[in-house]
Amino acid sequence: MLQTLNSDKQRQDFKEWKVSMERFATFDNVYMKLSGGFSEMGQQHPEAPIPVSEVVKRLKPWTDILIKEFSPNRIMFGSDWPVCNIGGPGDELSWIHWKNTVSAVLDEYELSVAEKDRIWFGTAVKAYKLSSVSR
Repeated sequence: MLQTLNSDKQRQDFKEWKVSMERFATFDNVYMKLSGGFSEMGQQHPEAPIPVSEVVKRLKPWTDILIKEFSPNRIMFGSDWPVCNIGGPGDELSWIHWKNTVSAVLDEYELSVAEKDRIWFGTAVKAYKLSSVSR
């Protein structure tokens, strides 16, 4: 799915997903976890993982919708472990590759430090009603 949006089926699936996200975003108590991207890209090889910049490019149609509809106030980082091993570049690299990908996605949108912190941990604190987080 994340490889291209070239087929009619892929475009239709994306439209349906987009409409669903727009509907979910109308509810203030719904949060979005940023995770799962590798499992949709096809298997990566440990010696030649898909470059972070390419992963960011492939994710962009989806992240554009998420940032617009949910804003950093309702998006949280999903460590994606162990799911990142499905389609990721192997057990040793997958988690760090995903973390670097999310970091690059946040940079892509030129988010402030406060907005990035909100996605990395602040939204989870709010959504899960955690009492404190030390950094």
